[in-house]
Amino acid sequence: IRQGCTLANDQYAGERFHNCLSNPPFGKKWEKDKTAVEAEHKKGELGRFGPGLPKISDGSMLFLMHLASKLELPINGGGRAAIVLSGSPLFNGGAASGESEIRRWLLEDDLIEAIVALPTDLFFRTNIATYLWILSNKKPQERKGKVQLINATDLWTSIRNEGNKRRIVSDEQRRQILDIYAAGETGALSRMLDYRTFGYRRIRVLRPLRMTLELDKVGMERLEAEAAWEKLSDAHQTFWREALKPLIGQTQPYSWAETFVSNSIKSDEAKQLKVKSNKTLITALINAVGHKDPKAEPVTDSNGELVPDTDLTDYENVPYLEDIDDYFAREVLP
Repeated sequence: IRQGCTLANDQYAGERFHNCLSNPPFGKKWEKDKTAVEAEHKKGELGRFGPGLPKISDGSMLFLMHLASKLELPINGGGRAAIVLSGSPLFNGGAASGESEIRRWLLEDDLIEAIVALPTDLFFRTNIATYLWILSNKKPQERKGKVQLINATDLWTSIRNEGNKRRIVSDEQRRQILDIYAAGETGALSRMLDYRTFGYRRIRVLRPLRMTLELDKVGMERLEAEAAWEKLSDAHQTFWREALKPLIGQTQPYSWAETFVSNSIKSDEAKQLKVKSNKTLITALINAVGHKDPKAEPVTDSNGELVPDTDLTDYENVPYLEDIDDYFAREVLP
């Protein structure tokens, strides 16, 4: 054992081992090690942190990658490692985030042999849920492409309370966990899963914009507060104000705004004032007098494509092994 910062200064650079154990600090920020960590990341496959970088507020996955980099090569007998972590490496980060890319690398390289959910209250000064990750690059054939999940949360023995540490895992309970791990089978406290089960596709779900244009005095006041309106000359403002005045009180479809502007600039007065088509003015008009209406027809663009309502944008995480159409039929469609 050597003293030093694992993230910034690898005390065993270039060395690999058959067996490794690690209990890094939970939720350690790595801002002080940022320069060294990012330099290591830029090395790609030649560095310890090539697969990705987690949020700077939690370096747990950096310790996880560091440990994976220390596994002896399979040609030399391979290696196995165990590391105790909080739940953040399991759940933090959406698709394509640094955390997600690290998990994908571990799964696709078939390095995760098992994850054991441990009882709470095992550690001093914290009662958070913890997990034992077992990494291996020498899986037997029957374990290849699989990850074992073990639920050991109820395998504990009470002890006298010492700074949040109120439980231990007894020798008998450790043997029970080891037996479950060694069996490598699905049972009451164990699941053997295809590594692809943990993957998912993040799909953006768009709903059509449904809007009508209500030409009232309040809408006109909002229009004159729009930046596009304020950029018009006084003469052009007067032109548009007079063009809109007879229409006050009307409700028009979304497509009306562009048609109205296009037709208005064809008048002799518009030509004399050199009023031209103005996309920003069309947008300003829609912003000022537009009202969402779920009963209105879906809005389409000039190509006939549906215009999405950005306020209704949603995302679905579709399991990698599930057909997308089947998932949407069950979970999304009315």
